[in-house]
Amino acid sequence: MYLSAERLALANQTVRETFERTSVAWQAIPHWDTGDPGQTRVRSDSLSSPAPLRIIQVPVPFEVTLSEAMAPTPDALLGKVMAATVFFAYIVDYLVIETIRKKITLTKSYDVTTSDKILAMLINARAEVEKFGYRAPSCIFVGTAELIDLSKLVSGSPGTDVLLGPANINTLHRVDFLEEQPPKASPNQTRLIFLGRRERIAQGTAPDASPGEEPVDLAVSAMPSLEVVGDTATNNIMLTIRGSGTVRIKDPNGLVALIGP
Repeated sequence: MYLSAERLALANQTVRETFERTSVAWQAIPHWDTGDPGQTRVRSDSLSSPAPLRIIQVPVPFEVTLSEAMAPTPDALLGKVMAATVFFAYIVDYLVIETIRKKITLTKSYDVTTSDKILAMLINARAEVEKFGYRAPSCIFVGTAELIDLSKLVSGSPGTDVLLGPANINTLHRVDFLEEQPPKASPNQTRLIFLGRRERIAQGTAPDASPGEEPVDLAVSAMPSLEVVGDTATNNIMLTIRGSGTVRIKDPNGLVALIGP
């Protein structure tokens, strides 16, 4: 053991707080704590594919020097812990958003030529999820270019202030992963993901919401934490940010992809 119990507890608190502040998936999607850190599979609760889902472990190793680990103040240690946790959150978000994107079956055309077209596009997407009972304010995931499209001025105000309200959208998250698909010329480019909801979930409050009513949730078997591995060949100390879980798409009818060039 290279960290005192007090410093390890402080580092774990930093991991949890940093992850909660940086992970889009955590802020936008309710989670179910399975209560078993060693769990390998979890029920899917899917309406169309009831097969169990495999729990995925996400480790992010990094190294600190002995002086950083045992310094009088924890600043150097916590700086590296936060950097590794941000990367951990990036990996989690990538796995979650990509899984959702690949499982979507309902699609609509992405058309932002005018503000009227944008509004019609969002309302039409909302109508699709409302058919299956998802009538609470919705959530959307967009890339940077798509956020710029939605934010263009409408009568002197940003489009996000004017257009999201009529479409009953109260949560918007920008994610990098919609930009990391095939080139924009691809006809199958997902430009926006529309997530229907049955609960009223405000921006960033999904961790406090019940996952039972939602079309997508996160099954979490082990919350993000810090593991002390030990010495390395370079006489540093190997640490790992770790966590495990999976994304459960229980009802794909609550998801719509807006696709366009």
